[in-house]
Amino acid sequence: MKRIYILFFIILSINYGQNVNFDKILSGIFHQQDKVDSEIKDAIFDGNFSYIEMNNKGDTIKSIYTKRRVYSKGYDKQKSEYSEVIENGKRLSQSEMKKALKQNRGDMKTKLPFASPYRNSYTFNYISEEYYNDMAVWKIGYKPNKKGKDFIQGFAYVLKNDSNIVQYQFKPVGLPFVLKNFNIILDYSKTEKYWVSTKFCLQIEIDVKVIFSLSHKFLRVQESYSNYKFNTGLDDSFFINK
Repeated sequence: MKRIYILFFIILSINYGQNVNFDKILSGIFHQQDKVDSEIKDAIFDGNFSYIEMNNKGDTIKSIYTKRRVYSKGYDKQKSEYSEVIENGKRLSQSEMKKALKQNRGDMKTKLPFASPYRNSYTFNYISEEYYNDMAVWKIGYKPNKKGKDFIQGFAYVLKNDSNIVQYQFKPVGLPFVLKNFNIILDYSKTEKYWVSTKFCLQIEIDVKVIFSLSHKFLRVQESYSNYKFNTGLDDSFFINK
């Protein structure tokens, strides 16, 4: 009986230590995210976007490429100015560009789990300690604890040495059953002294059956972000549509 009690207290102490440790890890991530948010008042950067739609034979049936200048302030203000749109190999005019962008392109409004406005809407869990690109990281899982648009579930790689996020892997919650193998990767790289998003990748398989017809398509979306400029003094009025 004494051995059972000893074993019980050993297991209890191990689990308690892990919980305390994860609380500390999570607190460090939140603190680092808040620090970056407080230092970066606004940002301007370039985005190069591509959309490829393929059939089940691997043939491209639709393609869109765009170049844009992105202006961002906080989590709720973003504006894009497009300089080029190429659709199915054709460079579009200004009027054609506006129409195509209205139909096909929208800025992400994903509620990232470590961001201060959304973190209370997520439940986090410790997965493992790993190496990612030769960097020691924690792998942290997350899922929303409430229903709502733009919430996601997946995991993130977080640097052990400074609690910066280096990659998200996720998918939106509540996906239609026709969407298969849905996966999004958001990569971060260090620019100046900040880790910022530099590459977005999305892949989807669409499988639609309507009586005797079958539609099977693959979508691949990618956008790279570069040429960051921080704290340029963007005013709130700049983001108001006129």
